[in-house]
Order: sequence, then C-alpha cells, then structure tokens
Amino acid sequence: MISGALARRYARALIGLAKSPAQRDKFAKDLLGLSGILKQRDKDGASILSVLSADRFPLEQRQKLAATFGRRVAADPTVVKFVDVVLDNGRIDGIAQIASAYQRMADDDAGRVQAHITSASPLPMDALAKIKTALSQATGKQVVTTQSVDPELIGGVAVKVGSFVLDGSVRATLAQLRNELRA
Repeated sequence: MISGALARRYARALIGLAKSPAQRDKFAKDLLGLSGILKQRDKDGASILSVLSADRFPLEQRQKLAATFGRRVAADPTVVKFVDVVLDNGRIDGIAQIASAYQRMADDDAGRVQAHITSASPLPMDALAKIKTALSQATGKQVVTTQSVDPELIGGVAVKVGSFVLDGSVRATLAQLRNELRA
C-alpha cells in the first residue's frame, strides 16, 4: 500500500505520457486490467503482487513477469514501461491505488464521472437510463454507470457517485425509521 498522494503523483506522471484522449483511456483500461490480474491469488493464497513485491527475487525476473502479464492484457508498451518503473521504485504494492487515481484523473479530464448503482433486483434499461440522465443533469458530467444487485436492499436503489452516496433503498428507509423510533 502507498499513500494517496504518492498514488496520485504516479498517476499524474502516466497521464502526462498520454498523447490523446483515446490513449489516456487505453492507459486506464490497461492499468486496471493489470491491477486486477496482479491481485489474483493462487491455490495457496499467494498473490502475483506479493511475488512482484518480494525482494528475494531478482528485479529482472520480476520485470519479466510483469511484462508477461502486460502482454496478457494487451497493455500499451508505455503502460508496461510505467509498471517497470513502479516495480523498480519498490511501489508495485500500490498499483491498485495508482490505477484508481489514474481512472479518476482520466475521468476528470474527459468530463466523466463514475457511478455505481445497486438495486434489489436487476433494473430495466429504461429505469437505468432515467437514473443515468438524472445523475448527468445533477453532476453536469457524462455518467458512466456500473450496476450490481443486492437482494438485501429489499427494494429501491442506492447510487454511489465518487464519495457521495444516495441511498433510496427500503433497507435504508427502515433503518432510518428504526433510529427515529428509538430516539
């Protein structure tokens, strides 16, 4: 793990290497893909990231391993070189934070915002489109949504945009009512 400020510094360096908005978005996709692969664990519970961050293995071997995974996700050569630098500086354990910081910066530059919608059951496309339109109007940005289903919500939806959470679920309403009745 690395600090948020350091992750943002690395992310800013990689953003500076992108020559176009399309390349900036490709870098984000590649970095998130690599981060996901490196977090995977084997049958004994060891992650690839733990191998890459272990100083007991020569740096050249760890760089070759990282490059192999870069090829697996068809990462841009600039991203693979960037990961080499992160590895060389002993910061590979913070690749997930760097990827998240990079995604936020790329979204800001493109006028986008990420929103995660959780509902008790799968939402119809028209309902999802209405929520997306409302979020777009509220934020003034293009909204990129992801969706998940959590039956424990009972009904309604919970939306997370950045650090802001709007919980309109039945579960949250019942919890609020329970707290008001206790008071």
